Amino acid sequence: MQPARPYRPKVSRETRLLLTAAAVAIAVLWLLARVRFQGLPDAPNPIPAVFSQLASPPRYDDLAGQLAQIQSRVQPSLLALDAPAPRRVAIKLRDDIVVSHLGPASPARSLQDTTVLAHDPASGVVVASSMSAAAMSLPLPWTPRRLQQPRYFFATRVNAAGVSLYPIFIGSLAAAETPLWTEPVWTAPPGTPLVPGSWLFTTDAELAGLVVTHDGAAVIVPIALVLAEAERLLSIPPGSSGVLGVEVQALTPPIAALTNASAGVVVTAVDAAGPGEGQVRAGDVIESVGGVPVPTLQHWRVRVARVSAGESLALRVRRGGESRDVTLVAVAPAPPPSSPLLGLGLRAAPAGAEVVRVDRGSAADRAGLAVGDVITLIADVEAPSPAQVLRAFDLTDDGRRVLIAVTRGDAHFVAALER
Repeated sequence: MQPARPYRPKVSRETRLLLTAAAVAIAVLWLLARVRFQGLPDAPNPIPAVFSQLASPPRYDDLAGQLAQIQSRVQPSLLALDAPAPRRVAIKLRDDIVVSHLGPASPARSLQDTTVLAHDPASGVVVASSMSAAAMSLPLPWTPRRLQQPRYFFATRVNAAGVSLYPIFIGSLAAAETPLWTEPVWTAPPGTPLVPGSWLFTTDAELAGLVVTHDGAAVIVPIALVLAEAERLLSIPPGSSGVLGVEVQALTPPIAALTNASAGVVVTAVDAAGPGEGQVRAGDVIESVGGVPVPTLQHWRVRVARVSAGESLALRVRRGGESRDVTLVAVAPAPPPSSPLLGLGLRAAPAGAEVVRVDRGSAADRAGLAVGDVITLIADVEAPSPAQVLRAFDLTDDGRRVLIAVTRGDAHFVAALER
């Protein structure tokens, strides 16, 4: 007699096929989720991750609660700097050192309540010391796995209460090369409301990067590049910037045909008291600096903006169809002459007098005025005409100051013109 076999319930063929199909479906869903959402971390249990990743992205209104949490986390590392226009946001680098962005046209002396340690006139990055910086470490940097994925960021802005965050949607990011940075920056689709000088955080409170202007458009510099630039600036001795005394313009096809040059920049003028005197002249084409080609005018401007006094630059110069090597030693820039004159070119504007020219070393230059500013008040005259601005300054006694109110873009500030 054979021993009795244990009872095993029979599973129909249809049931087995159904279970197999369900397992395959879950595996396919998980695989699709990993391909579609590469920026999300792997989950130990794939099934919850599948459903969470396939769910619709959070709506704009849903970010309110998340915004409050993230702002409380990153707020201690943010600081509003008193730059004239607009106020800038700095982020704590370490101890009492902060890093911010002023823009290439903004002088570093425009910062208040801080000690500027280093400033790159090419990129606009500035490193400063401030006792107002909170004792908090830098937020974790963001490393994206897929730039093309649409996502929300939180951007910084300055208001009356200090620094706040607001959500911004970016449909995709694309890498772009620029001579300002050693690695690619990120561009966003046209129309994305990126504000230069603002910092971007992810919805996980990771620091993504800094918004700057490049070729007239706003781009995002990854935080790793910003930190590397800050460290580079801190390694440069203060006050060591230099000049070559050479003015250039872009190489045009007619000039390229005349000089047999395929790339470079064209010298337009040489300072008679500068290091270029006798070495280069108007019409020369500078093809490379230190063995590095100069394909565009921006490449030249970036390199010259970062030259130090006493630094030797080996130039490859083309003249008369032939190339030769010259060496220029940068010198310290001469201090601008101080002038008691107003030094402004003005034209009438609806809200006052618009600045169209600022003379170097003038009272307007010392006050930090720039082309495009609108003087909306001088002394007690509101919306002054150009003639009223000139008259109010002329009536100011020597050694005295007159108060002005200025609008620069969407920002407003006051300054003093010293006679």
